[in-house]
Amino acid sequence: MSQPSVSVTGLGKSYRLPHRGAGQFRAHLKEFFGLMVDENDVFWALREIDLELAPGDIIGILGKNGSGKSTFLKLLSGVTAPTTGRAVLRGRIGSLLEVGAGFHPDLTGRENILMNGSLLGMAQQEIRSRLDEIIDFAGIEPFIDVPVKRYSSGMYVRLAYAVASHLDTDILILDEVLAVGDAEFRMKSLDNMERIARGGRTILFVSHSPQSVTNLCSTGMVLSAGRQVFLGSAREASTHYMQLVHRIGETGSTDIAQMPALVDIREREGFDRARPEPVLTSIETLRMDGTSTRQFRTGEGMRIRIGYRTTLMPAPYFTVFFLDTNGNRVMTLYSTHSSHLASIRDRGFVECVIPELRIYGEEFSIMVECGLISRQLESVDCVPNATNVRIELDDYLGAAGLVSNQGVVAQRSAWAIV
Repeated sequence: MSQPSVSVTGLGKSYRLPHRGAGQFRAHLKEFFGLMVDENDVFWALREIDLELAPGDIIGILGKNGSGKSTFLKLLSGVTAPTTGRAVLRGRIGSLLEVGAGFHPDLTGRENILMNGSLLGMAQQEIRSRLDEIIDFAGIEPFIDVPVKRYSSGMYVRLAYAVASHLDTDILILDEVLAVGDAEFRMKSLDNMERIARGGRTILFVSHSPQSVTNLCSTGMVLSAGRQVFLGSAREASTHYMQLVHRIGETGSTDIAQMPALVDIREREGFDRARPEPVLTSIETLRMDGTSTRQFRTGEGMRIRIGYRTTLMPAPYFTVFFLDTNGNRVMTLYSTHSSHLASIRDRGFVECVIPELRIYGEEFSIMVECGLISRQLESVDCVPNATNVRIELDDYLGAAGLVSNQGVVAQRSAWAIV
């Protein structure tokens, strides 16, 4: 049985927070005399990460900005040393942590390929045997003898990825670099990752695209605030990440029947926790007859009543988003789809009326947003997971109905022999 290619145990990285004035002086005294540092003086970018990967594994690492993804890869690549724990990587490591990392700007593309191979410990003859393959994959042959400081960011990342993936490494570490390339290059790179993983190389792939992680990776890990909050299959990791992004499931209750339909959202957090201008105050879901409820049937109507308070919106818009349990947006309703609200009072309610629901599912999260109509729609306030509802199909499509993998849209149709 082969050894793991990557073994991570209790890995963590902390940084000393800067101080000014007297605070800075006290921090220096503590450091000089070896006194215990106050927890408030330390920021943990990463904490208590455990992971084990076998040769040929592809893991997708998901997380919002600031969650610790790049710090994790830098620790694995040896760019920075851990504060706690250890990471053992067995074999040659090829890493692409940011555009241009490892390239000398005054050297040509060809010279940088040769230099990178030498840094990996490869013989010049071995590097030159792969030179044409690397240049062809990067697709920048006319510019290969031009100093890379004159490359665009797209050319830079094409060459950097081609070098990292085609030279002889056992572990490939990639930090959201494919976001710079065009669609054609991204597809070619994803196909290449699958090919090299089948050859027994281990890949750690940071991405903000759950779809890429699901399609490419066998395993997924989700980081949040420097901690590992999920490790499992790539599909489950993508679902967990989307729920984290859209704050689905934070209400702490899954029994919709017992939850009030009128929800106070004045103190709810926004996407980035803080809400600079909290305009949205409440949300309530009702049937067409005015009955307040969170339970609906496909085919019946729904009214969504949104409370607001503002004096800053002479030309506002409101938006309602329906998201499934995976965090995917299945329906978006803008007030601009009808006549926009030219003027509103300082406080009050607006109501979105859906005459006939055409979606179904066990549960949907509703996100609400409001903003200004200027040259474009400018968001002012947004509350993810403001409320959640259940929409049941019942007999809307007859006895056969639909099964879970047939979408979320329930559209009636008429059939005839012609």
